[in-house]
Amino acid sequence: MRKIVLVIAFFPFTALLLVANLALLAHYSDEGVTRLNAIAPSNTNFNLTAAGNTSQVINAMVIAADARPLLLRAFMAKHDSPLTDYAETFVAEADMYGLDYRLAPSIAMCESNLGKRMPLKAGYNAFGIAVYTGTNKGKNFDSWVSSIHWVSKYIKEQYYDKGYTDLKDIGAIWAPPSKENGYSWTNCVQSFMNSII
Repeated sequence: MRKIVLVIAFFPFTALLLVANLALLAHYSDEGVTRLNAIAPSNTNFNLTAAGNTSQVINAMVIAADARPLLLRAFMAKHDSPLTDYAETFVAEADMYGLDYRLAPSIAMCESNLGKRMPLKAGYNAFGIAVYTGTNKGKNFDSWVSSIHWVSKYIKEQYYDKGYTDLKDIGAIWAPPSKENGYSWTNCVQSFMNSII
């Protein structure tokens, strides 16, 4: 009989204890968030530190940042590209013109192995601009920054603004012979875009 009473009392007591713990947790969570918001407004770095009589202190710095330049830099460094230091420029230009940040670097990878194999080394033309089949020359730029800016603006004005946003449509114009080769340029660019992760 004693065991039956204990079993019957166990369930209501457990439910009551669970409700009390959830209420305390909600109270302290709301209080902690209010304190944290008062101390550190949004878009700010802040430290989270364990308090009390613990023998360990947990400390973490939380920094909100854009990972795209880091992903792009890692991709270009992996391929030993002279464009590696311009990852932030690629992202900024892509944002300015509403492009996928991976598009121009992937084009450069397909056209010149990210700037390592260009018709004219001093021309900063990693994108194959005005380099026609069978020729060893093309458009020249003053610097990597000017070439990244020019090609981003060019893609926006000559493709996106005219409704060519699908990579197959872009490839058919950018590298016409590739269309007859099963869209080899498109496949190349898409493959590298997919690998920038």
